[in-house]
Amino acid sequence: MIELNATLLIQWCIFVSLMIFLNYFLFKPVLRIIDARKAKVEGTFAGARDLQEQAGKNQKDYEARLAAAKEDLFARTSAMRERAAKESRELMEKAREEAQAQVDSTRDRVRQDIEVVRKELISNVDGFAREIAAKVLDKKI
Repeated sequence: MIELNATLLIQWCIFVSLMIFLNYFLFKPVLRIIDARKAKVEGTFAGARDLQEQAGKNQKDYEARLAAAKEDLFARTSAMRERAAKESRELMEKAREEAQAQVDSTRDRVRQDIEVVRKELISNVDGFAREIAAKVLDKKI
């Protein structure tokens, strides 16, 4: 059985004193350290979340700039191809015109040469006819 005497009161005072002492010198400092660590960890997680969000934004920005650069490059190459095709068509047309001019010039020269030869032949027809007749008849005409 429990006896109620002065030792119980002394033990109770020692217990309360010990609790006050431990609360002041042990529990509160430990709780402060735990709270500080918890705040630091939460801050680190918040910082990591912020960095992750920033990385996502940077990636989207990078992808947008990359797409814009690809579009610009495509537009430039398309314009270059169109310009090259246009220049090629112009060069081909110019070469075709020059070739046609040379053909026309050559035809004109050939026609002129034919006309000159025809005139010479017409003027010499009498002489050729006499020579042929002389050879056929074996007489001089």
